[in-house]
Amino acid sequence: MEQRTFGKTGEKFSILSFGGQRIVDGHGCTEAEAIKIVNYAIDHGIRYFDTAWLYSGGQSEERIGKVARLRRREMWLATKARARDKAGARKQLEESLRRLQTDYVDEWRFHDVFSFNELDQITQPGGALEAALQARSEGYVRHISISGHANPAVQVEALNRFPFDSVLCALSVMDRFILSFQDEFLPAAKAKGTAVIGMKVLGLGRLGTIYDKALRYAFALPVDTVIVGMESMEQLQKNLAVAENYKPLSDSERLELYREILPKVTPENLPWKSDNWGQPTAWKKRE
Repeated sequence: MEQRTFGKTGEKFSILSFGGQRIVDGHGCTEAEAIKIVNYAIDHGIRYFDTAWLYSGGQSEERIGKVARLRRREMWLATKARARDKAGARKQLEESLRRLQTDYVDEWRFHDVFSFNELDQITQPGGALEAALQARSEGYVRHISISGHANPAVQVEALNRFPFDSVLCALSVMDRFILSFQDEFLPAAKAKGTAVIGMKVLGLGRLGTIYDKALRYAFALPVDTVIVGMESMEQLQKNLAVAENYKPLSDSERLELYREILPKVTPENLPWKSDNWGQPTAWKKRE
């Protein structure tokens, strides 16, 4: 697979990386199958593994940790904190380290920072950023990150407030047309040399029938890597095949994809950009 430099870290990762949210019972993936999938991914060139304290009550971290215990040097582990205050974030980090069976994470991310108010909570005195800085000084965290699904302006402002090493953001072809991280955030991140990880590139499965074109679209963006959630060996193998034989979409292919996608650009299909993820009927309003 094509390898790309990861921001200013000096690391390089394959264009396809692993999203760990779906290797859980809730997605019909047993622990034994999850361990096989993660090992297979490593054996086929994937080093970057993203998970979160929140995912399935810690089950995602625990399953990745069962592999990391034996193959830690082959893995870049990124996990996320949901708490916005220093004490709460620190507690979540300690739980993540225990589940992942490691004494440090390569990347610690503030999970789904969707508003300026949330960004204020994280960056104010006593906020989660203080926990990250302390953890980095103690060696428990190597790089500090932030993620965003909904409003690219929040992540642009985040980079103005603090030199985050990386940002994880929604970059599916559907996301291109509303609250666009591609148009509004990527230029700012690239200007600062910040690593960018694309997510939601298959639209939570909504683009599963055209996964090859959706992946090729995302790989062509100026991103450092793309994470994809995969709950079965079949999904992993199909996605690897696209990445290993990657060719950008031609102009005509991209135009055809836009025409196919536009009718799907609705709050129901992009709940992460709606005003209510549970009942997505309208777009999130800009702040």
